Amino acid sequence: MREQFGIIGLGACGSNIANLFEAKNYTTVYVNTSKEDLDAIKGVHKVHISGAEGAAKDRKRVLQLATETFPDIIAKIESIIPQKYILVLFSSSGGTGSGLSTPILRYLSQTGKVCIPVMILPDEKVESAKACENAYNACAELMSIQGLGATFLLDNSNGDKFAINQKFVNDFDSFINLKNSSVYGNIDIAERKQILTCPGATVIGRLSKSKSTASDIMHNLHNGIYAKIESKIAYYLAISTSNKSLDISSLSKEFVGVYDVFSGVSEATTIAIVSGLQWPMKRIEKFKNKFEETVQNINNTIIHQPPTIQPLQSLSFSREEFKPTTTVNPRDILLGLLNN
Repeated sequence: MREQFGIIGLGACGSNIANLFEAKNYTTVYVNTSKEDLDAIKGVHKVHISGAEGAAKDRKRVLQLATETFPDIIAKIESIIPQKYILVLFSSSGGTGSGLSTPILRYLSQTGKVCIPVMILPDEKVESAKACENAYNACAELMSIQGLGATFLLDNSNGDKFAINQKFVNDFDSFINLKNSSVYGNIDIAERKQILTCPGATVIGRLSKSKSTASDIMHNLHNGIYAKIESKIAYYLAISTSNKSLDISSLSKEFVGVYDVFSGVSEATTIAIVSGLQWPMKRIEKFKNKFEETVQNINNTIIHQPPTIQPLQSLSFSREEFKPTTTVNPRDILLGLLNN
């Protein structure tokens, strides 16, 4: 099933994760403002933003740099990635990925692609106020985009970022390429696609055969590599388990509003995925708090005009039908963001 998914790595962070997918034979393209970062990636398809020397965590600067060439960037991506299902990987706290993710996701989702954002959240305890400001605004923009599929929010506060990246790639690849063929039940390809088409936050848990009890699965889902689940509201639950005696209904009761449950039996490992979750608003607020506290400290020592932060938009979690169009102009999308 991996041949049905394309991978777009934006910026250094997104490209590092995308490179792990390319190693598993996914069609992959890398987009960056930094030629040095692109040169460091051993990938086949690379797109450098013409005239750019890096982003320096400046999201608006990235949009300005890409203004004239954005249609060419989109054309290059579309020539490399013909797949309908596209993972867009980026850091929320940097410049290139954080800045370019919104126009690229808006464009692709309006042309009928199923865009699956994979956004990396920073550890606010060690990252700068600027990084937290970027993360806060990137989250607000991402929540405003209609027509997206499942969203994965990898949280670097949960451990080593390289280990988090590798685990996500391995878990996602294992899920879409499930080898289940049992009279006890299977999660078929259509069901896996349905789960990944559902908007909202999504988490995957993968466990060994010896740790496949209901409590093991719930602990893994709540304490994995993603931003913590803050609400029990969910839409889909899928479990492929090696534990044939597992009571799936007991797991579905852990969430509210579950529309459908998919289950299957596999011999090697247990994989559980929950999609359609509410966004982790408390986690996002920490970025705002870090930024505002830093600005206040600066104001107490230096007289200057403090930077401003855009208010976080209210979460609107809607499952209303989204109708894509093929007439959207990519440059208009980018200019619209610059003019806000």
